[in-house]
Amino acid sequence: MKVNVIIACGGCGSRSGLAFNKILAPINGKAVIFHTVSKFYNISGVSRIIIPASDADIPLIKLALTDIDKDKKIVYCANGDSRTLSIKSALKLVECDIDIISIHDGARPFVSLESINDSFLSAQKHGSGISAYRSVDTIAIANKHDQIELIPDRSTLFNIQTPQSFNAENIIKAYSMIECDENFTDDSSVFAKYINTPTLSHGLVDNRKITFASDLNSFTNCYIGAGYDTHQLVTGRKLILGGLQIPHNLGLLGHSDADVLTHSIMDALFSSCSERDIGVHFPDTDQKYKGIKSTILLEKCLEIIRAKGFEVKNISCVIMCEKPKLAKIIPMIIDNLTGIMKIPHDTLMISATTTEGLGFVGREEGIAVSSSCICCKI
Repeated sequence: MKVNVIIACGGCGSRSGLAFNKILAPINGKAVIFHTVSKFYNISGVSRIIIPASDADIPLIKLALTDIDKDKKIVYCANGDSRTLSIKSALKLVECDIDIISIHDGARPFVSLESINDSFLSAQKHGSGISAYRSVDTIAIANKHDQIELIPDRSTLFNIQTPQSFNAENIIKAYSMIECDENFTDDSSVFAKYINTPTLSHGLVDNRKITFASDLNSFTNCYIGAGYDTHQLVTGRKLILGGLQIPHNLGLLGHSDADVLTHSIMDALFSSCSERDIGVHFPDTDQKYKGIKSTILLEKCLEIIRAKGFEVKNISCVIMCEKPKLAKIIPMIIDNLTGIMKIPHDTLMISATTTEGLGFVGREEGIAVSSSCICCKI
C-alpha cells in the first residue's frame, strides 16, 4: 500500500487570537506542524507529504520541519481561498502510482498512530476511512431563536476528525466534480456527494483540533518516570558516564559499556511511558548488546517512546559517586546527552554527590544514579 498524505495548513487560525498561523505555535519547544507531520513521516508506505499553505507561511513551515525531512518527502503548494480549493490544489501533486490519499488537518498534532493506520486500512478495504469517535454528549438541533427542535438518537452520532483516507482514484475524481461555488468543511462530504457512502475508522477524543489559544494552554498530558541503576567499580574497565570516557583508575562492570547514568535515564523515560525497563528491552543475555555503547541504546529508547507519541519535557539526575569528582565534567556530559536526545540544553539537569564515605558508594565499590523525568504525550 503506497500512500500520499495531504496536511492542510492554509488557515489563518483567527479564532486562536494569535498573530500568526496556529500551526506555528510551540508545543514542547516544537511547532504544532512539526508534531503533526512527524506522526506520518516514518510510517511505512507513506512516500509523499503535501502541504498546502500560504506563500507567507511556507518558508516558516519549511524551517519548522528541517529536522524531519531527511528523505525529502515533503512538497508544498499554494493554498486556495477555501479548504476545498486548497485540497484540490494539493491533489495535483500526488504521485501517479499511489493507492491511498490521506488528508489531515495541520492543527491536529495529537493524532495517534493507531488512528492513522486504521484510516489507511479502512481506505484500502472499503475505499474510505473517516476517523471518528462516538459522541458521548446529547446533541440538539436548534432553530434561529435557540429553541431546541430535535434531539437525535445519540447512538447514531459520531464526531468526525481527520485523517480521512480514500482510494486515490476516487477522491481525485470526487474533487474534479466539485462545482465552482461549492465549499465543503471536510473531505468525507465531497466523497459522499460524488462517489459513495464513506466508512468510519477508529478515532480518539484526544485527537482534538487546535482552534483557540486555550487549546495550546491545556496541553497537560504529562507523565512522571523514575529510574535507578548501580554498577560495580573494577580495574581493567573504562569509566563511561553519559557517553563520555571519564579519566579514572577504575571503570564500571557490565554487559554493555555499563554507563550507569545513561541506564538510569533510560529507565526513567521508559517508566514515564508505561514501558518495561531496559533489562526487558535490552537484556544482558543477548550477545548483540555485549559491549554496546549505552548511548546507542538511549537512541533506541527514544525511538520507542516517540513512536508512542511521547516527548521529553524534563530530566533530572543525581550521580552518587565518591571519586572521581565530576563538577567540571558534568557540563560536557549534558552537552553530549542533549545532543544525542535532540532536546533543549536546559531540559537536562545533572548533579553529583558523595555519600560521605557510607555504603558501597562511600567505599568506592560502585556508582549509583537516580533519575526522574517528565514526558508529555503529543
